[in-house]
Amino acid sequence: MCNLKKAGMENKKSDKCLNLFQTFVLWAFVVLSLQSCNMNTKDAVGSVRSAAGAKMGTTLTVRNGKAAAGYVYFELDTVANVNTRVTFAVDNEALEAYNKANGTNYMAYEGVSLATEGAVTIPAGQLRSDYVAVNVPAGGKGNAVAITAVADQGGSVSENNGAFVYQVAALDAPVYEKTIKNLCYIEVNNDSPLNAGEYTLSDGKPFFDIVSVFAANINLNEEGMPYIHCNDQVAFVLEHADEIIRPLQKKGIRVHLSILGNHDDAGMRSLSAEGAKVFAKELKMYADIYGFDGFDFDDEYSSYAENKFKGSVVSGPGVVSSATECTSANYTRLMEACREVLPKGESTFGIYWYTDDDQPAGANVEELIDYAVYGAYGAFDEYRQQDINNAIEAPYAITLSGLDNKGKMIPVSVNEAYLNKVKDGKYGYFAFYDLKSSRTYIREFNQVAKVLWNGLTVEWTGNVYARTSMEAVKFVAPSDGNQ
Repeated sequence: MCNLKKAGMENKKSDKCLNLFQTFVLWAFVVLSLQSCNMNTKDAVGSVRSAAGAKMGTTLTVRNGKAAAGYVYFELDTVANVNTRVTFAVDNEALEAYNKANGTNYMAYEGVSLATEGAVTIPAGQLRSDYVAVNVPAGGKGNAVAITAVADQGGSVSENNGAFVYQVAALDAPVYEKTIKNLCYIEVNNDSPLNAGEYTLSDGKPFFDIVSVFAANINLNEEGMPYIHCNDQVAFVLEHADEIIRPLQKKGIRVHLSILGNHDDAGMRSLSAEGAKVFAKELKMYADIYGFDGFDFDDEYSSYAENKFKGSVVSGPGVVSSATECTSANYTRLMEACREVLPKGESTFGIYWYTDDDQPAGANVEELIDYAVYGAYGAFDEYRQQDINNAIEAPYAITLSGLDNKGKMIPVSVNEAYLNKVKDGKYGYFAFYDLKSSRTYIREFNQVAKVLWNGLTVEWTGNVYARTSMEAVKFVAPSDGNQ
């Protein structure tokens, strides 16, 4: 949080006004937990915030020479009865003030620009502006950008007195190609994605090609539009993206965010055309701000799968009107909307499925998705909606967790006949679920590698990470042999 007094941005009016201003700031910080400094005038009161719930100082990553982007919006404290014109600006003086207040030494990143020249309007009766993209080019000098705003309500103008600060960093990530790509869903409620980076093949390539943070949720907001909801554990990964996501990418591992239904009407098969576009935009902002390489879609636990769908009349315009309209065609429409803002080659889309219904369908499916994982762990099956290219299928997946009725770990089962079907059938993907730090897998991983990657072996550092720790420790087998 910013400290207005230390930043030298105190509104020097009468003592009476100053006391009122300080009271407002304290209230705003404690009650609203704002991530930026606040603005206060007679009519316009608001804050600069970042999309995707990003905290002050979140890093925008320029990867492999490609531009990065953040997204800011302006939020009023109370609804205004007139339109509020907001103008954002890149403000180097605000960055200097932030450095002074926080003991940092950031340098302004060169060449940053704002979409729509930073101009946006909050319509009368609403609290929030639309998002404005903060465009960060590759190759610039510096390591941070501060964004400020001026709010104008028809003659009463709020001058700059705060900033939202993004850090900026460059990353060169290696790109590996394998005939069969290997992905792993990590239950971040319990374990750290960092554990996946400790396994390599004997040819030097990472054992895992894709690590998916499992799972954020798709939910409906108060306006009836879909958004990404992150529980505390997923939020922890996002807040520590520099320490969890980036180290994996530096090893050549792509990092995805899984999207899972969450017991309301939002879901892959229920979004309206408008809802699909809104959610696609939401995914785009998460990809850009946190540096995700793609997304995994898991069509489970939405209300239509639980026979509890309410429809648009009750839930809002982001969803269709009835359960009978929750179809695979809507799933395809969502993928199409996502591809409009996240083109193939730029972002990777995976489909997790295990029933006939929870798949997109249509002639263009292969153009929309990169892979489909059959999630009935230990079984073998092909995509059911239609025939798709084996190169984008993972017909066999293995779970890495499980306890018996006495609380003892169940051994991981590897079916070599299925592994050979994957290889001989020229399927392009293989999947694991729930890599844990509490047990060893080197024997099972070598079974898989021997077949899928022509006799290569798997090497493990022996390092493990607790869920909230970025410091590795050596694995110690439990004394009861439960591993």
